Amino acid sequence: MYPPPATPDRLLAAMTRGADRLLLMGLKRLFLSTAQFIDLDNADAILARLEPYIDPALIDDPERLFLLPEAPPRPSRVRRRPLYAPRNQGRGRVEVGVDEYQRYPTPYRPFARDYDEEYASYAALDTVHLYAWRHREPAPATLLLTHGWGVGPWVLHRHEYDVPFLFHRLGLDVYFYQAPFHGRRVPSQARAGGELHPSPDLVRTNEAFIQTIQELRGVLSLILERNPGAPVGMMGSSLGGYTSALLASVDERLDFVIPVLPPASFAHLLWDHGDGLELRELAIAAGMSRARFHEAWALHSPLSYAPKVPWNRRLIVTGLGDTLVTADHTRELWEHWDRPRSFRFPGGHAWQLRRQLYHREIGRFLTEIGVIR
Repeated sequence: MYPPPATPDRLLAAMTRGADRLLLMGLKRLFLSTAQFIDLDNADAILARLEPYIDPALIDDPERLFLLPEAPPRPSRVRRRPLYAPRNQGRGRVEVGVDEYQRYPTPYRPFARDYDEEYASYAALDTVHLYAWRHREPAPATLLLTHGWGVGPWVLHRHEYDVPFLFHRLGLDVYFYQAPFHGRRVPSQARAGGELHPSPDLVRTNEAFIQTIQELRGVLSLILERNPGAPVGMMGSSLGGYTSALLASVDERLDFVIPVLPPASFAHLLWDHGDGLELRELAIAAGMSRARFHEAWALHSPLSYAPKVPWNRRLIVTGLGDTLVTADHTRELWEHWDRPRSFRFPGGHAWQLRRQLYHREIGRFLTEIGVIR
């Protein structure tokens, strides 16, 4: 998949693994404790509730779940301020675009009727929050971003993805979407962003991914309405990489896709990192297995679908030092996608040392496929 790493890269990767181990310990304590998710004493009832989600007809026809909203959303503007050309461009204080924050009601309604009451209790989920850096003149392309598990603040991810580089240097319009149970959408029942999704609660996780894809398809409609004819791509890291790969498997309007540090199966990721934990032992005792766990979440795994984005317009980014989403977890996606273009930077999952290398690779990729010049 990759050439052997150079010695300096191996040293940098080793430095980042310690940060990943600390992050993994915290995530296990927060998200994989036995008490807060599922009552394994009622495993039969839980598995019965999962039956509608593992219907093979849904995999054959994902449009039945991942519905395209009938019309683009009509956001209400919360904030709008000007963006200026960088000083080093020698253009003085020239306004080149706008920095916007908008929101609107979600189009999603629960697929399972018995999830209605629980969903209604999460008051923060009924509003979509959308951020954008948009050029005053039509941009050659748009990049839709989303975030990883447990995070979500726009100010953090502007830095992670170097949005000024994407906007000013590459000339892209950039949008940012917050997933359910993250950022401004963390409900009062959660101790932290992402605690309730993804989680071992199989029904809630399935429903939250259904909501995510329905909302993202609406965002695509909005972007295409604002800048018709220009290509739109998606990029996200970790959970966002998984989400990007899933959208690329559902919506043919997506022109290119860049999953960063993406697991191919969230079920496999949770199961493998649960090794030695009481929760996994209880799940096994209740009749669960790694394969059965994946089957319960197959409807939102990119491994369940053929990608709709053309082969030469897929770029998978991984970290040499990533011990959270390991090479094995990412390789499944790379193989399923027929081994498309890939790029590895030296950093890890939590501490993304030298991530500017993959930012520059994005520029090369988009230039080579003709999205930008």
